[in-house]
Parts: sequence; C-alpha cells; structure tokens
Amino acid sequence: MTKIDAGCERFRDTSAAEALYGRVRFKNILYATDFSPASQLAMRYVVPLAHRYGSQIFVLHVIPEADVSTEAHGLKPVEAEDRETIASMVKLEPRLKGVPHEFMVRKGHMWAETARIIEEKTISLVLMGTHGRSGARKVIMGSVAEEIFRKAPCPVLTVGPNVCGEPDSLADIRTILCPIDFRPESLAAIPYATSLAEQNQARLYLLQVSGSTADELPDASTKAALRALVPPEAERYCEPKALVEYGAPAETILDSAAQLGVDLIALGVKPATQFAGKPPHRTAATAYRIVTEAICPVLTVRART
Repeated sequence: MTKIDAGCERFRDTSAAEALYGRVRFKNILYATDFSPASQLAMRYVVPLAHRYGSQIFVLHVIPEADVSTEAHGLKPVEAEDRETIASMVKLEPRLKGVPHEFMVRKGHMWAETARIIEEKTISLVLMGTHGRSGARKVIMGSVAEEIFRKAPCPVLTVGPNVCGEPDSLADIRTILCPIDFRPESLAAIPYATSLAEQNQARLYLLQVSGSTADELPDASTKAALRALVPPEAERYCEPKALVEYGAPAETILDSAAQLGVDLIALGVKPATQFAGKPPHRTAATAYRIVTEAICPVLTVRART
C-alpha cells in the first residue's frame, strides 16, 4: 500500500469524514485579542463572519497574572491591566453593533483560559491575529498562539500581517487552498475545506507538495488521489482542482496561495502532544510559517490524537 493509499484509508476510517456531507456552522466565535495592531487586523473579519453564519461573538482578553511593564510605572499589574482592558473593550463596542456579543476578561495563562471558554461557550471557531515571525513580545502569536491552534478542539482562524484581502472575502469565499500530503494531520482540514467550498460554490484547490521527483507516484495518480478526497456530490458545487508542485513545503504553499489569489488556506496540523520533549517555538515549522506569512487568513484544524 502506498503512502497515498494508506493516508486515504486512514481518513475514511475517521468520523471526521462524515462531516464532508454536512455544513460548517460557526455558531459561536471566540475572538481572542490583546488589542495589538495584529489583533485589530483580525477584528475586521469577525463581524462579516458572524453575519454570514448567524454567529454570536465572544471577545476574550486574558490578563497575565504578572506583568513587569506595569510594575515599572509603580502600579500593581492587575490594576494597570484592568484599566487598560476596560478602555480597550469600550472602543470595540461600536464595531460589534448589530451582532450578538459578549466581552470576557480572564486572568491567568492564555491557553488555559481559552480552553475553558471553548468548553463553557461551546465555541465552534477561534479567531485571532498573528504577527510576523520577528514580532513583538506582547502580541498573541508566537508559542502561545501555536499552542492554541495545536490544542484547540475546534478550528482556529488566524489573520497574519501580510493578509491583504477584504474582510468580506471570508464571508463570501470564492477560492480555497487545502495542502495535502496524505498524512492524517493534513487530512484533518478536508471536511472543512470541502464544506466551505460547497456552501460558497467556491473553487477548491487541493495541493500536494513534494520535495523532489524521486520515488514519487506520477502526477496523474497523485491528482486522482486528491480528487478522490472530495465526494462526487460536492464536486458539482465546489469545482475541485488537484495540483502537484515540487519544492520546500512552506514556501511552495505560500507561493501557490499568492499566485492563485485564494481567499483562505485550510491547513491540517499536528496536535501539540506530538511535539512532547521538543522546543515549543519552532520558527521553521511549516504550519507556523504559513500562519504567520500567508497573504490570506489560515484555517487550521488540529488532527485527532
């Protein structure tokens, strides 16, 4: 059995495959913010998505238990952060007018508090901003946000600094790129990519990236295997197109997204448990690079453990 055959068989055996025949419904959206410019950019996408899916928005800001920068001004950390948070939340209120929403402020560790909200509010999508790989300390993205998209049981939508599309492009998706290497983690995004493409009658690009041409199946066989991931009934609406490219995965995926001008990248990712004992911040990781450098929002879907 080839790697492609094994990957497809593993995918068919998971209950996630059943979602291919359903519709994505982002009923409750969690918008995680630290009020940085990166978070403000992501904020532009929240309301259009909520209108599109009839969602309720939960705005979450997590105050660290200790913040050295506030101590430098002679104030207790919590007092300073509380005042700043209240002022920042007030500024967001007019932008959420007409959409059901709730503001939440928690104190503690970012992932721990995010995980609690996901469970308490039955969150179906987490949305947050990212900065570039050399960004500042106090923005969400970095090892903290990577922890979120590798641990969250629901999809995570990230908006990086290079995103240049209009916010309405996510509410009215026309093109989706879904990279597939036939390992289980990459297949995790297929149900969401297919469902979103079908709902929006969007073009779905299924991309397989290989490091070299050696020992690979012919392109025609690979393309056939990619197209087989999409149910026949969905093909009538989402116009799937299989692509095979050669090169370094991250660069090739980013270049393909730019050349195709896609509205969204749907990316399956490994769960955090698969990185036990390794450094938590891996700037060379494919998923991390795509999330922080893509010109369009990235929907990450964690593989089941």
